Amino acid sequence: MLIYINAPELDGQETRLSADVAAAATTSTVENNKSFATNDLVVFGALGEELTEIVTLTSTSGTTTLGHTVGPVFAHSARTSVSQIRYNQAKVYSCATETGSYSLLDTVNLTLDQDTTIYNDTAGTATTWYKIKYYNSVTAVLSSFSVAVQGTGYTDDSLKSMADEVLEDFGDPEGEDLSREQVYNYLRGGVRKITTEIIKTIPDYRKNYSILTLSSGVVALPSNFLGFIRIDAGSSTTDSERCEYVDEGSLYPDRTYSDLEPKAFIRGSNLYIYPNDIAYAYVWYWDYPTPMTEENDEHGLPYGGRDVLVNYALYKAYLSKDIEKAASYKSEFKDSLEKYIEFVSQARQQMTKGRINIVFGADMYED
Repeated sequence: MLIYINAPELDGQETRLSADVAAAATTSTVENNKSFATNDLVVFGALGEELTEIVTLTSTSGTTTLGHTVGPVFAHSARTSVSQIRYNQAKVYSCATETGSYSLLDTVNLTLDQDTTIYNDTAGTATTWYKIKYYNSVTAVLSSFSVAVQGTGYTDDSLKSMADEVLEDFGDPEGEDLSREQVYNYLRGGVRKITTEIIKTIPDYRKNYSILTLSSGVVALPSNFLGFIRIDAGSSTTDSERCEYVDEGSLYPDRTYSDLEPKAFIRGSNLYIYPNDIAYAYVWYWDYPTPMTEENDEHGLPYGGRDVLVNYALYKAYLSKDIEKAASYKSEFKDSLEKYIEFVSQARQQMTKGRINIVFGADMYED
């Protein structure tokens, strides 16, 4: 089983060689050695390029000299980048289950002249789970565990798989101009956007109910809240009144409101209800799938949502780079979204041209 290990991020401090460096040289001259120190790990070259390697610093002197008793394996020319990196090895762990206790398989040197370092677990299978920790063999600093990945790899619906496709189509697979985290944000936003559009056709999709306990008229909104369907407020389910959703600015702080006609509004991530002595809110609402935070997290939409999400992320990515391409991907997103919602509707045997609106105002109870 081949395990592909991405290189850790570079640490930000960077300079360039100001003179050629021979293979096995014990010193090198750089433009500025400020912030470099003994025992630092530095990368000669750019990640993924031939001859790029990690060298351990054994000293610094003046403002331009780096010392390395065990010099670089390869020769490097002037103007080659020199960057700090936190780790030079990876520890590979495995387990039979995703949440079980992981055992160390091996410690491998990171190879930075390739996009990934490859480790072959000859005893691994498609059902084996893996995690890695980055390791600094000089200072013995160890990172926290990575997310768990099964031997089958990342699924097509995973955050990483979708982001990889977006970056590849954007022409920036290494995420140099368009950061991977920004792509993650686009994909997370796309889930909320698509969820909203599905609900307009399938009103019972992502419908939820919670009993919220208020403190002085305030309570946090439910997790992954998208929009209210109905709010009742009172001291119990048998002693509650339908709550009118209003704009906060329409309420008067010096007015006494009746618990027979409670008012509600949202401020930030909290729900407010007047009068503020009401004990409970009984809320029917729509939510969206749990946001993807780890690379192996999946989008949570009904089957087939991946391509729609990728089109949405590409549309957002091109907005600041190429307006024509952004418009093209926006059109693809709309077309794929329409077909996707039709597919989901047919799967639920609820295909209809009727639509509803997710509302946040006082009209949400109108027939």
